[in-house]
Amino acid sequence: MKKLFLYSIAGCIIFSSCRKTNNNNTTNVTESQVITDFVSKVALPQYQSLQDKATSLNTAVATLNTTPNDANLSAARTAWRDVRSTWEVCEGFLIGPVTDDNYDPNMDTWPVDYLQLDSFMTNSALADINATTIAGLSQSLRGFHPLEYILWGVDGNAAAASLNDKDKKYMIALAQDVLNTCTSLNNSWAATGGNFQAQFLTAGTGSTRYTTKKDALLALAAGIADICGEVGGGKMLEPYNLTDSTITESPFSHNSMTDFTNNIKGAQSVYLCSVNGVTGSSLSNFVAQKNLSLDNKIKTQLTAAIAALGNVTVSFESALYSQRTQLQNAMNAITDLQATIDGDLKTFINTYVKD
Repeated sequence: MKKLFLYSIAGCIIFSSCRKTNNNNTTNVTESQVITDFVSKVALPQYQSLQDKATSLNTAVATLNTTPNDANLSAARTAWRDVRSTWEVCEGFLIGPVTDDNYDPNMDTWPVDYLQLDSFMTNSALADINATTIAGLSQSLRGFHPLEYILWGVDGNAAAASLNDKDKKYMIALAQDVLNTCTSLNNSWAATGGNFQAQFLTAGTGSTRYTTKKDALLALAAGIADICGEVGGGKMLEPYNLTDSTITESPFSHNSMTDFTNNIKGAQSVYLCSVNGVTGSSLSNFVAQKNLSLDNKIKTQLTAAIAALGNVTVSFESALYSQRTQLQNAMNAITDLQATIDGDLKTFINTYVKD
């Protein structure tokens, strides 16, 4: 109770001192504009990009299967990193079908369960390894990370010549499974599919999921806070506390630091309503109209968190041993950002969004 009381007092001080009009060059941005532009400028384009890149990954893996040389292995690894980048940005808004329908854990459960994987590969007939079979396996044997394991190998130095017939069948099935998941996720938001976008667009005017616009904006804030908590309090913290490089997110490709950075960039894209240079009316604009100080604080903390992650100059797996101070600084910056979102931003939304 004391903590909530302190947040309330802080919120009152901030809000009462910043009621006058500011000169941020953004005026009259409404809740509806923020919601509409999040859907059209962030969610829909990113999920379409995710499907497109998963298609490219599927093609690259098929090419590697047909012609297993190191050039095609390198191309498949690049395609994996590419779709992975978009997915990690999308984790800045884990709302709706992505969690409701288990799309997230179906393609991004880690670490790889070596015992189950070895048992599956040993006991499965070649003809039984396909996308349908994969979809019925435990989540730790599906998605990005078993595919990462095959493409890079346990030491990160796999060669195309080392891929056996079962490896190739499994990687084809995994790539197809990732594509199927990304396609279903994209369709779940599309107007011609599950049309979850309508639940957001009609917030406060008929949506059964978001009965008020406040609910929709709080969902965006919660998405930002949740990914900060997942990165700073989970993905990084557990391996850090245990000094264990075997339980990191993307250990075979050493892509973990990039994963973390893209997660926070995803949070930033939600707050700024900005993806690949395309921008819209944002939460930032909405907050700045009434509390420029809070908006600047959030933007500064987002930038600081991304910069702190960038100060780690080796892979996460190596940094767990050699750059622990830099990792701690990055986790601190992310924790500070999460606290501001969970406290000040949510309080702001609850205070100023009345419908």
